[in-house]
Amino acid sequence: MELMNILETQIPIFGETYGVSLNWIGNLIRLLISGVGVVGVGIILFSLVLKLIVLPFDVFQRISMRKQNNKMKEQKEKMERLQKQYANNKEMYNQKVMEMYKENGFSMCSSCLPMIISLVIFIVAINAFNAFSQYSNVQNYNTMVEAYNAELKSYCAEINEENLSWDNETVLVKDDDGENKFIYFKTEYKDDYAGMTKAEIAQNIVNAKKTYFVDVEKSLANAEILAYVEQAVASSQQTAEPMDKNTAVYLYFVEKGQDAVVKAYQTTVKDKTEFLWIKNVWSTDAHYKHPVLSYSKFASEAKQEKFKVDGKKVKYSAIGEKTGTDVYTETTYNLVTAKLGEQKKQANGYYILVVLSIGTILLQQFVSMRSQKDQQKFASVDGQGAGQQKIMMVIMTGMFAIFSFMYSAAFSIYMITSNLFSLLSTIVINKCVDMSAKRKEARATEAKLDNRHIARVEAAKNAGKNSAQKSQNKKSNKKK
Repeated sequence: MELMNILETQIPIFGETYGVSLNWIGNLIRLLISGVGVVGVGIILFSLVLKLIVLPFDVFQRISMRKQNNKMKEQKEKMERLQKQYANNKEMYNQKVMEMYKENGFSMCSSCLPMIISLVIFIVAINAFNAFSQYSNVQNYNTMVEAYNAELKSYCAEINEENLSWDNETVLVKDDDGENKFIYFKTEYKDDYAGMTKAEIAQNIVNAKKTYFVDVEKSLANAEILAYVEQAVASSQQTAEPMDKNTAVYLYFVEKGQDAVVKAYQTTVKDKTEFLWIKNVWSTDAHYKHPVLSYSKFASEAKQEKFKVDGKKVKYSAIGEKTGTDVYTETTYNLVTAKLGEQKKQANGYYILVVLSIGTILLQQFVSMRSQKDQQKFASVDGQGAGQQKIMMVIMTGMFAIFSFMYSAAFSIYMITSNLFSLLSTIVINKCVDMSAKRKEARATEAKLDNRHIARVEAAKNAGKNSAQKSQNKKSNKKK
């Protein structure tokens, strides 16, 4: 109420809004989401695009790992003998394993390099989703501010020659004849205006900084506004701070703007943030997170990014100073979102994506571990490689759990999509490698059988020749 008394009939219509500057990855996410029209589907498509980029490296890595595992399986008896032989000499055992790898044309680097590339892509994805979530939260707030301003400006006097008047300090724009033009505004008079016509001045003040006021007398002549004011004033008489008519008129128009914000949220913002049960995919799928951020959360996210102002990047902390806008202050934010109190308290989600993120990485790691069972068994002389793999599985699962709580639901969608893609590709690649190995083994067996058959035929031929030769020799001896 103190703010209202200070403002009296001055109406808060806010300055220009600015968007967060995006890099090419952020723009790709934006294009996919806007192109599909469903935010969650757009995120899934982006996740698949990233997986397809690294797919050749991923396939190469998994094929190499599967082949190494199969080779270990083929050399099982030899490896078990080596483990027994060098049970007390790990260094020699490792040397023998590396020799075996070298003999069969395998290299540990063949699986490490693709893994590093995948890790780099993963880090890029984290940064991209983190930046885009901040971009989206700012853009959604901008949408609501613009809806608020547009609603109040519909009651503003229009800038034209007839509505202009000025003195040496102020230019006033007031429409006495407009039936629904209850708001007028003032802007600073410049010396340059002295030689201009009214039309030229009108053109120049379009983008000038303005202070807006309600024409209280004209407003009270409107039946709808008068009814609102009388009810508001009467209702406030029993409170500690009774309301005067000026304040009630002020509240009428502010509420009009806030109603426009609610409408914009329901019709525009929700379409850009909702997916399945999640109210805002740019926040965590958790009950302690909310679809509409508090100002402290909004500001903490926004200040990490830079805003694009006239082609240049401006830090959030300096945006008001450099642009003169009052859009991103706490007072403005709370005023604009005042009627979204329910959305500021509502649960954003129910941990479903968090659980799915953890479950899919656990399953993917389990399948990957099973596909390297023999390789891990003989990776160390004491056979503890499998145990180390289990520890790594637990660590990876824990990391993904932390990421799920740290970052947005959008990132959880990315992780689930990526994990399922990796799971399916691992199963398919393992199947293909195993089938190829079996075909190669079958061909080798067939070739061996063919060689034996040829040997038998040749032996039979030779035996026949020898028999014939012996018969002929006998006949020759009889003749003699």
